[in-house]
Amino acid sequence: MANNSIMKRNFPGNKSLDPASIDNMIYNNASGARKSVQMGPHLLPLPKPGVGTGYTTNVSSAAYALPAAGVSLAVYNNSGTVASITFGTDNTVTALAAGTTDSSGRVGLACLPNAYTYLASGYSNWVISSASTLLVYLINDDTSITPVAPVLVSQPNIPNL
Repeated sequence: MANNSIMKRNFPGNKSLDPASIDNMIYNNASGARKSVQMGPHLLPLPKPGVGTGYTTNVSSAAYALPAAGVSLAVYNNSGTVASITFGTDNTVTALAAGTTDSSGRVGLACLPNAYTYLASGYSNWVISSASTLLVYLINDDTSITPVAPVLVSQPNIPNL
């Protein structure tokens, strides 16, 4: 399911900072160096569509609707064997073994045993896992993706964003 459209990542609101401001925040004057604490992503359970307040981390029983296309997922494989995640654009997506493809171009994305795997859903908004031992979390991220039409003709007076 290769889609060759150009995508632009957007961040809503006025929370964006310039690189100089970010450097100032991560620099520790007392030590004379950058701060060394590694922070992990903010992980959230997946909301159950149509349930209201229900949440889950298990997407193994059937294709599961993601809140939107372009979300990032953190998947923890709580077993000693490789398992997989498969993304799709509709609810007909089925779980595929790691590295296996289907006629629609979907692929089973390998999730290492007893480890986190970070995945971006791209254009897909449905997901399914090959095993209930995969714990699937949304990575809290306010940005979104939107298609951007490629420039077909040179337009010197209009900046390319």
